[in-house]
Amino acid sequence: MPLSSTTLAKIVNGSAIPLFVINKDHRVTHWNSALEALTGRKGEDVIGTDGHWRAFYSEKRPAMADLIVDGASAQEIEIYYHDKFRKSALIDGAYEAEDFFPALGRKGRWLHFTASPILDENGRIIGAIETLIDNTERKVLENNLRYYLQQITRAQEEERRSIARELHDDMSQILGSLSRRLDNLLRKKHRFGKDEEAALQEIRDLLNQGLQSMNSFIQNLRPSLLDDLGLIPALRSLTNNLKRADMNVFFSIIGEERRFTGETELSVFRIVQEALNNIRKHARAYEASVVVEFTRDGIKLTVKDNGQGFNAEEAMSDLPHNGKLGLLGMQERVWLLGGTMEIVSKPGEGTTLHFNIPARKT
Repeated sequence: MPLSSTTLAKIVNGSAIPLFVINKDHRVTHWNSALEALTGRKGEDVIGTDGHWRAFYSEKRPAMADLIVDGASAQEIEIYYHDKFRKSALIDGAYEAEDFFPALGRKGRWLHFTASPILDENGRIIGAIETLIDNTERKVLENNLRYYLQQITRAQEEERRSIARELHDDMSQILGSLSRRLDNLLRKKHRFGKDEEAALQEIRDLLNQGLQSMNSFIQNLRPSLLDDLGLIPALRSLTNNLKRADMNVFFSIIGEERRFTGETELSVFRIVQEALNNIRKHARAYEASVVVEFTRDGIKLTVKDNGQGFNAEEAMSDLPHNGKLGLLGMQERVWLLGGTMEIVSKPGEGTTLHFNIPARKT
C-alpha cells in the first residue's frame, strides 16, 4: 500500500537530517523541521514556492536539487560548484558537494549536501531531494589542524634551509679548499714515491666524492634552483640526477608554464621528490615518468613507475601502520594545499600517483 502524502510529510518532517524536496517545476513540496532549525526559515514560508535559494544565497541561483531536476551534466554543475562537487558513490544520478554559506548563522556555516533525483515508474525525473549536514565544527577543527601543520612544515623547511646554508658556507668550502690544495700538491714536482703519489691521488678522489655527496645532500635539503629559477628547472634537475644514477626518468610538461607562490612550488617539488625517492627505494623499478600539467586552476601531477606495485586500497586504509610513511607525507602536503591525491597500483603492475593541486599564482 503506497504512503499517503500526509504520512510522507510526517516522515520527512521527523527526520533529524535537514532536507527539502522540490518537484519538476522547482517548487518546494517538503521543508522539514531540521532544515527550519538550520536555516531559520519556516516551511510554511517556503513550501509551494521556488524561493528555497533565499535560505542559502544572497542572489537567485539554482541549488543542487534544481540542477538535478533539470538533468544537468557534470560540466553544467561545475559552473556553480567548480571543484567542490562529485558524483555520489551510493546513489545513481546524485551529486554531493561541500561549501561555505556566509548567510547562515552568525559566522556562516559549512554544509555538506547531497541532491538525488526522484523518478516516476518510467524512470523520468519528477523532482529531487536534497539533504544537508552541518560540517562547520569539523571544518573549523580541520582548518586549525591545517594551520598547525603548515607552521610545522614551514619550520622544517626553514631548518632545512639553514642547515643547507651552513653546510655550503662551511663544510663544502673546506672540502673544496682541501681538494684544490691536493691538486696543487700533486701538480708540483715533489720527490714522492709511486706509493705516496697513489695514496695522495686516492685521498683526492675520496675527497671529491665526499664533496659531490655533500653538494647532493645540500641540494636535497634545499635546492637552490627552486629559489633562483622556479619549479620546472628544479624538477628537471631532480629527474636528470636520478637518470644519471640508477633509474631512467622521463620528465614532460603539458600546458603553458607559469609561476606560483613559493610555498606552493616548494610543496609540489617535495611531493615529486618523495614520490621518486619511494620509487628508487621500494618499487624495484628501472623506469619512471613525471608529467606536470598546468591547468586553468592549478597543477596536475602524474608520477608513474614500472615497479612491483602494491595493493593500493589496503595500504591507504592505514598508511602509518602499513609502513607507507612516504605516501603519508605526500598526502599531508597535498591536503595542506587543498588538493587531492589518487593512487593506482596493483601487485606486479607498477604504481601511478595522480595529484590535483589548486594553486595560487605569485
